[in-house]
Amino acid sequence: MREELQELLGELLLTHSPTGAEQEIDNLLLARLRAAGLVPEQDGHGNLVVTVPGREAGPVTAIAAHKDELGLVVRRLDADGKVWVEPIGGCRPQKYGEGPFDIVSEHGVVEGVLCMGSTHSSALSPRTDAATRRMPEWDVVYIECGLSGADLAAAGVHVGDRALPGRRRKTPMPLGPDALCGYALDDKAGVAILLLLLLHLREHPPRRDLLAAFTACEESGCSGGLFLGHSRTIDDLIAIEVAPIAEEYSTVFDAQPVMMYKDALYHYDLGLTRALVRAAESRGIAVQSQCVRSFGSDAAVAKKSGMVARAACVAFPTQNTHGFEIGHLGAMENCVRLLAAYLA
Repeated sequence: MREELQELLGELLLTHSPTGAEQEIDNLLLARLRAAGLVPEQDGHGNLVVTVPGREAGPVTAIAAHKDELGLVVRRLDADGKVWVEPIGGCRPQKYGEGPFDIVSEHGVVEGVLCMGSTHSSALSPRTDAATRRMPEWDVVYIECGLSGADLAAAGVHVGDRALPGRRRKTPMPLGPDALCGYALDDKAGVAILLLLLLHLREHPPRRDLLAAFTACEESGCSGGLFLGHSRTIDDLIAIEVAPIAEEYSTVFDAQPVMMYKDALYHYDLGLTRALVRAAESRGIAVQSQCVRSFGSDAAVAKKSGMVARAACVAFPTQNTHGFEIGHLGAMENCVRLLAAYLA
């Protein structure tokens, strides 16, 4: 499984899928799913859904991994070519730093550099001072593409376009025997887990009907999960997510998957979560537990809104969330095994 997982992540992490402009990853997923003999559907909100018939009738389970990644939206173009941006979701300038940044325009990708300004400046340069001497906000940094405003417009760059870390710095980086680093492991590693689960289910059908959902627009408010719950009849919704490593949690960076019990949006269903823990134990997989104050998932939002009966969240330990993330490959593999055991 490790080789397949790393191959998938090598492809997925290089795609651009900022919230609301997810065509690159859609094309990759559609090709992958069809090559595996699966029949994906895309709903009006952008979710990609695969239905896997169960061996017997009963409640319908959906498992969701969001395919969008954090990004920015272009808010202004200056005549001299400065591109000013606003965040979509919880991304911060200091998590990226200066470096390659791509703009996804209607004509394709335009390369640029996220700029803060020269350190050799003083309070006489208020914007640069705010960007380089304090914790910067998005209103004092910009993207430079080496083009004038008119040239950018001719290249198809407009207000509303998306921007995100450049492909030049998105190649995943192995770290030790069990870790992989890169931008947007949240939640492209979840997408890889769901793909591997679907490949397993071709030979081992689930007990009851399953909807495998690659959801859109999670980073901007979990609207893909809401639309999924609104448009489909779903009893249980399980999200695959990152589990943040921080001093306030007892979570450790190892091969144990993490079960969420509560996040900033809602609490998860105890019965469903405990059933997932028992499934893990039946395969000899130890799990960790977590309550998170700064986090939310498609499953939590759908449950809070009354769109689904029960919700749970299975996660893999991740460092540097919403930055250059470090994920544990062994925990990702065990998420596949845990979910396969539960569905059986």
